[in-house]
Amino acid sequence: MSSFLPEGVRGVLPEPDYPRLQQRPLTDTERRARWEVRAAQWRARELAEVVFGRVGESSLLGAPPGGPLRGLLRLGVPFADLGDHREREARFLAAAAADPVLARVPLVYVLGPDGS
Repeated sequence: MSSFLPEGVRGVLPEPDYPRLQQRPLTDTERRARWEVRAAQWRARELAEVVFGRVGESSLLGAPPGGPLRGLLRLGVPFADLGDHREREARFLAAAAADPVLARVPLVYVLGPDGS
């Protein structure tokens, strides 16, 4: 009878420990920082809807709250031609810079064509 165990192994091997989720509770400061980014995400989406007419997909990649960058926000917007897109993008970025919520939360905006 052949064995799948290498030579010299006898008995039953001990089962490895299961990985455990080690999660500490967030501090009030960390919780507020996360909600600031979420508020900025929805405010930016609202501005993009005004400028571009609609927004399809959107996704947020968060960054650590202590750094200069708070996240990367991708917004899928209608795309007709490059000239029109760049003009609307410039209006969106100007509006975002003047917005009191978005001015406090530095995000990188990726305004790409909506895939739908």
